[in-house]
Amino acid sequence: MSFSADLKKSLCDVKELPPDEMAAMLYGVFFSSRSEDGRPLVQTEKMYLVNAVRTLSEAVFPGVRHETVRLVKSGSSLYTFRIKDGYERVAAHFGGYDSINYSVVSGNDSHSGAFLRGVFATCGSVTDPNKEYHLEIVLPDTGRAEALHSFITEHGMPVKTTVRNRRRSDMHSGSLVLYAKESELIEDFLTYIGAVNHSLEIMQVKIMKDFRNRVNRSVNCESANLDKTVAAAGKSVEDIELIYRIKGAEWLSEELRETAELRVEYPEMPLSELCQQFRKPISRSGLNHRLKKLSKIAEELRSTDIS
Repeated sequence: MSFSADLKKSLCDVKELPPDEMAAMLYGVFFSSRSEDGRPLVQTEKMYLVNAVRTLSEAVFPGVRHETVRLVKSGSSLYTFRIKDGYERVAAHFGGYDSINYSVVSGNDSHSGAFLRGVFATCGSVTDPNKEYHLEIVLPDTGRAEALHSFITEHGMPVKTTVRNRRRSDMHSGSLVLYAKESELIEDFLTYIGAVNHSLEIMQVKIMKDFRNRVNRSVNCESANLDKTVAAAGKSVEDIELIYRIKGAEWLSEELRETAELRVEYPEMPLSELCQQFRKPISRSGLNHRLKKLSKIAEELRSTDIS
């Protein structure tokens, strides 16, 4: 099961919700669903959502009859849930769905979170955080999407919107998609709608990604430094061999001769370790100074040879 499907399945476990949150969540489901003759029509391929809607409907509106029709096509099932009889009670409590009914969603966090829980369980999705951070909600019409966008941003979660075209030939026909790509915003949203464990999972994935990135940066930095060290050591050996060839080792002073011999003997040894190979250990800066003197001698010999 995908991360998104597992998340939505957990949101559909509604048996422990308080009655007022059940009503708010059911309203969120109906608000996010298509309409048929003014009545919500919940269509989904997920049986767990159907079961949740049944449980919520029977708890919030006991005695109101409903039906679920299953259509099998190409090996997949499509479930359609609708209210059959007694919808007047539902309409009296929920009203219409063109805008958010604040008498059902009072504005406190528990009601608002339950409402958004129903919305997301019906028409939301979130990408596996191991791949990328992306959450989106697609409602059946633009008016509801705009109302939902205002509602979510008013609750301190600045999600963005974009238009997704249904057909390339019709640039004016499209769905207004609400989305978020910031991991912190997605974590906040999931926590708000009651998916705390999945929010924590995103946090854990992010921590692991940051750790791997730091390790990779460190390895790359060490590799780059090693390449520089090897290149510098190779240049020093080349300079020393030139001096030996033209002037001979005995031409050098005692301290430069010892430096040259050790550099040639240990061509890839870091300077910090090479310092310890001298009869009388010297500092890294002292060794670097001697190598620069050898390099300067070699450059002078090259220029003399050219002239």
